[in-house]
Amino acid sequence: MMRLPLHVKYEDGTGADVVASAPDLIAFERHFDKSMSVFSEQVRIEYMLWLTWTALKRKDIVSIDFDPWCDLVDSIEFGDLGETEVVPLESTQPTG
Repeated sequence: MMRLPLHVKYEDGTGADVVASAPDLIAFERHFDKSMSVFSEQVRIEYMLWLTWTALKRKDIVSIDFDPWCDLVDSIEFGDLGETEVVPLESTQPTG
């Protein structure tokens, strides 16, 4: 699992879709000291929210800290990679 689509809906009716990718998944594992396999065993709301927040923050879509951001959230759910638009990379990435 290297990409995890997530959808957040805010209390004001707006929302955001984001794909948590390798840097976000690594940040999750370091922050919680848990493997991503925890999502196959149990899904904690905090885990989903934190992963969504860190992906949004990495993409400069949100700038506030985690707890104040959580106060704005109405719901969170796993998305569908087929429905999530992924912006292509601006340049070729090294492969070696």
